[in-house]
Amino acid sequence: MSTIDWGDAPTWAGALFAAAAAAAAIWTLKSQRDQIDEQRDFIAEQRALIADQSATLTLERAALVDAAEDRKRAQAEGVTWDTSGWFEILANYSNAPITNVRLEHPSEPVEVGTVFEGAASLTGIGLDPIEMPCSVLGIGRRLGCERPQGSNETIFATFTDDAGVRWRLDEHGKLEEIPSAP
Repeated sequence: MSTIDWGDAPTWAGALFAAAAAAAAIWTLKSQRDQIDEQRDFIAEQRALIADQSATLTLERAALVDAAEDRKRAQAEGVTWDTSGWFEILANYSNAPITNVRLEHPSEPVEVGTVFEGAASLTGIGLDPIEMPCSVLGIGRRLGCERPQGSNETIFATFTDDAGVRWRLDEHGKLEEIPSAP
């Protein structure tokens, strides 16, 4: 029978070193995979966080735009129409003067004047005639015009608020922003 030759010590040392190097390489690869998985999880969490923040910012921006629009309309909504007999009266109950005010009737011109109480008319309202457009209508001030007899057409006013926005308000309370010319 023959005996197995197990080799010499340097061969054994080389084999052990190679086995240790292979184990270290496997451990390094596993460690790198674990790090890559952690980084992927972190990136996924960050993307979800960014998406949530983006949605929150979008909602906040929409709320700010709505609030700005409400503030923009606030002064214009303080301008109202009142009716007294045959008179249509535009009153500035807003918190600031309005400018470049014009009262108009679609089919015929109307005489416009500042309103004063206690006149000798049946309605107790008198008009102090003025030229159109009225340059400034102060807080609490009123402009009026007599509705043309037999006309059911809507009278409307155009004016500029203190922010420089131009508005159109018909006697039924429909308020529209007039787009500025480019």
